[in-house]
Amino acid sequence: MIMLVPFIFLLCGSIVAYAMGRLEITLRTKHLAAYTALTFLICATIIQCVLTILVLQGQTFTYMIGGTLLKMDALSVLLSMITLVLGTVVCLYSVKYMEHDHGQEYYYSLLLLMIAGIIGIGLATDLLVLYLFFELMSIPSFALVAFRRNEWMAIEAGMKYIIMSAMGSALAFFGISLVYLQTGTLSFSELNGFLTTTPLLQIAMIFFILGFGVKAAIVPLHTWLPDAHSAAPSGISAMLSGIVIGAGFFTLIRALLIFTGTSLPVGELLIVLALLTMTVGNIMAFVQSTHKKVDLKRILAYSSVAQMGYIILGVGVGFAYHIQTGYQGGLFHLMTHAFMKGLAFLCAGVLIHQIGTRYLDEMKGVGLSMKFTGFVFALSLLSLAGVPPLSGFMSEWLIFSGSIQTYSIIGWWGIAIAVIALVNALISLGYYLPIIRTLYLAPTQIKNSICEPSRVMMLAMAILAALTIILGIWPELGLQIVKPAVDALMIGGI
Repeated sequence: MIMLVPFIFLLCGSIVAYAMGRLEITLRTKHLAAYTALTFLICATIIQCVLTILVLQGQTFTYMIGGTLLKMDALSVLLSMITLVLGTVVCLYSVKYMEHDHGQEYYYSLLLLMIAGIIGIGLATDLLVLYLFFELMSIPSFALVAFRRNEWMAIEAGMKYIIMSAMGSALAFFGISLVYLQTGTLSFSELNGFLTTTPLLQIAMIFFILGFGVKAAIVPLHTWLPDAHSAAPSGISAMLSGIVIGAGFFTLIRALLIFTGTSLPVGELLIVLALLTMTVGNIMAFVQSTHKKVDLKRILAYSSVAQMGYIILGVGVGFAYHIQTGYQGGLFHLMTHAFMKGLAFLCAGVLIHQIGTRYLDEMKGVGLSMKFTGFVFALSLLSLAGVPPLSGFMSEWLIFSGSIQTYSIIGWWGIAIAVIALVNALISLGYYLPIIRTLYLAPTQIKNSICEPSRVMMLAMAILAALTIILGIWPELGLQIVKPAVDALMIGGI
């Protein structure tokens, strides 16, 4: 039962946060909902840290509820720790960032429900429960994207997001139905390694990729993401980019692991989709940077598509050729990307909040007026570009190393994969460096009255900046959680 405590804390916290939000309106006070949500998140994170230590020491927790088995293992604690750390930081940031928005009771309640859904994804041991937790994550995210419903951009983005996600969910559910029709079971332990290749299972695999791939922002299923990230409050953009699309891919991998042992080219297909995703994402982000009016959050959104390509590539290489370094790089990048991209969106939110514009050409010289924000923003962008010794370099290096190791299996095609990934990293410098240049080197157009945000928001950014630096200098700290998850994937993920 102890394994469910973080999940239960979040569900209860969403109810209490809503109640405190309503009380906040009655008493005409501030931050009751925010601090309530933050308290529950901190408690859940502390408990999850204890559970993570126990799991890393070799324990596995299981709990049977209503005939359904839930399990906490190395894979689930990796996803849970990333989610809870980022979610707690985003909640802390939102205390001041969202204080002038209406509907605080809804915002924090939905945020906790979304985080609970992601944690549940890691606990699932069959396809149906996996799908239900996936939907628990998805439904609150629809409302959070369109949270500022008085803005047309938010309504349009929310509608596009919900329509594409609903179509994806329907396809994924149809794929689950085909697996059940073929096998009579949905349990991972019963399906993994025991399936035979049939036309129905081939169709199911395609439906899983199309269905769950929407949330993972795999090209060409990514078109909802730039609008959603641009329109959502910056804290939610950090969650969407940092972990929600990662959780979407985690769901996809859980579903695809049942095809281990079949002749279906799952890993090879993931590699092709990864190269396509990172290339399209980087090119689109670069194109955005050439516009006269450069939307900062839109560049970061397309950058998230490209970064998902790296994650998919690492896992795809591991899946296709059983290369441990590939899995390790992909999962480590899932972690590093959550923190460095989360930091980038929080910084972008501060700039938009303080200056009153989302366009980069109106932020010239802001790094000289807002020294802390400018520094940590530049730090996050350099890490995303893979500049050493930051965390993005370490995770991308592992992905490149895993790709090169395929040379011994597929010859020069392995080198070609690594070269394409490296070229993409160089393309990303073409839009990250101009942003940094604008912040510092362009003639200043910023009024002297522009200043740093509140200390609470600065603390949230400082935490993610510290993690970005520490995981670059001391990657073993993060790899201690990643390696047991890699070992689980090497034996089929069950």
